[in-house]
Amino acid sequence: MVTGDNHERHEMTRKKQHRFRVVSCFSWLLFLRALLLLFCGIVARDSSVFAHPISLTESVVDVQSDRVNVELKVLVEDLVLYYPVSADERDVYPAEALRKASQSHREFVLAGLKLLNEQGDQLSGEIVEVDVSRISSQGVALTDIKQISVTYSLRFSTEEKPGFLTVSQTFGGEKAILPAMMDCQVKQLGVVLDVSQPLLSGQSLTTRFDWTKPPTPPKNWRELQQRRSERLKQQLGIASYSGLYSFFYITPQEVRHEILIPLLTLDEWISIKRADREFLDVPEQQAATKQVADFFRKGNPVLINGVVVRPVVTRVNFFGLDIRDFAMNAEPRRVSVAQARVGIMLSYPSESRPTKVVATWETFNKYAPFLKSIVYEFDKAPVEHFFRPDERIFQWSSESASSEVGSLSDQIQLASVKSNGRRPAAADAKQISSALIKNVYQAFDFHGEKETYDALETAVEGSLLRTLYLQIRRSLLMAEQGGARSRVLDVKPVSGRFAGEPTATGFDMEYRWRVVGSVEHWGHIHTREHEYLATLSVQATGGQWKLHAVKFLSQKRVGFETRLRQ
Repeated sequence: MVTGDNHERHEMTRKKQHRFRVVSCFSWLLFLRALLLLFCGIVARDSSVFAHPISLTESVVDVQSDRVNVELKVLVEDLVLYYPVSADERDVYPAEALRKASQSHREFVLAGLKLLNEQGDQLSGEIVEVDVSRISSQGVALTDIKQISVTYSLRFSTEEKPGFLTVSQTFGGEKAILPAMMDCQVKQLGVVLDVSQPLLSGQSLTTRFDWTKPPTPPKNWRELQQRRSERLKQQLGIASYSGLYSFFYITPQEVRHEILIPLLTLDEWISIKRADREFLDVPEQQAATKQVADFFRKGNPVLINGVVVRPVVTRVNFFGLDIRDFAMNAEPRRVSVAQARVGIMLSYPSESRPTKVVATWETFNKYAPFLKSIVYEFDKAPVEHFFRPDERIFQWSSESASSEVGSLSDQIQLASVKSNGRRPAAADAKQISSALIKNVYQAFDFHGEKETYDALETAVEGSLLRTLYLQIRRSLLMAEQGGARSRVLDVKPVSGRFAGEPTATGFDMEYRWRVVGSVEHWGHIHTREHEYLATLSVQATGGQWKLHAVKFLSQKRVGFETRLRQ
């Protein structure tokens, strides 16, 4: 990764190079298509050779409350490639032959365009009209077959207002010479929801629909972009249900790589076994978990401070369409293969604070020609990084790091709570209690159980250590995040009062405090605030105030928030 004053210039150059590669690739495809068409114009067509057209179709999918209307524009070029339509001596394709081919193409269109409801079931559709008005009565010249199109109007029935709709196409088929592509524009009640998306054969596009507040036509492009930004926040930064997402975290304790990948994309790397090609049941997900984990443990090496670190696969989850599935760690259930996503978390633990990280990504396929990763460096704002077949390495170094890499323990300082041999006043006792409780929670910032125990000894008397360690550790776990341990952001005193007469050697206090903790996964942060009430028994030991007993009286959640890191 490039940092410093040249970062912005480097990013602009990199993006220009990326756009150049995309344009060059697309131009190369067009060149191949032109050669193929020339070949088609010279030799006689054989229907067995051109059994699968090379489509560049356009579709507009308009979702209504009780149906889905689709307009599909198919180029005359596809009819020429698919059916035995011959040009005359003037290189003109006869109108009658093209119109006949467009009618024969109806079955192909219905078979190749697939719409799935929220449950993953395919909707039944019919062609209600075939518009051939753009085909002139004089026919279509060879030079115009990529300009003139036939429009198919389709209608798909729905039993209720669609919450989600998945669109896919298989126009290219498995034996296509070049990949088929369909440009897909999705609307709701005639209103454009987002920019159109290109879909390769076998890819899918899923859109969520809000019927409580249906969209109105945007006044301008800026308003459309604003709506997209708002929807992005609602969807926790996940702009596409069929997109491949990568989140790369650099933290004091570990480097963590989280990957959210469509099941169809993963299926190109490893074949997930299933009885039904369209669905994956819970037992099949459980059986596939080890297979997925083994795949991601291999390759894609990561070095931390010059040392190769093997990944620990901490989670493999199969998610449905609902954003809350991965935001709240939903219970496993049967998922549609065309709509499902797989979440993989790879942890690279570090014995020392990371100051240099080198990561290599080697895994690409036709649905994942590159990997766009969002990098989260400690608490800084996220930045983008692209892994490509010719640029597979990501490098990061901490400019503020010292020349010597110390242990994580060296980075944490616990406050000393000394006893002066006098009976504390109420205000002093409250401050002592607050300092001890903060030390207890801060001890969990240390790396490893032994270091945490050593830190706890500064605030807790020996016989209480094990009990309090387990109680606090349990309180930091977030069940809704698969039992991940939250990071303590703040410990806030609320109130405190003596629960008995204090002495110079000790006191009991009924103390109330709040703990704010967070867990960050998949590019968003879950923040939780809990309030605790306990009776603390504090005694002076070896010149230090320490907790000798803690009796929890009550606890309650007072806040929970999920947000994107800014």
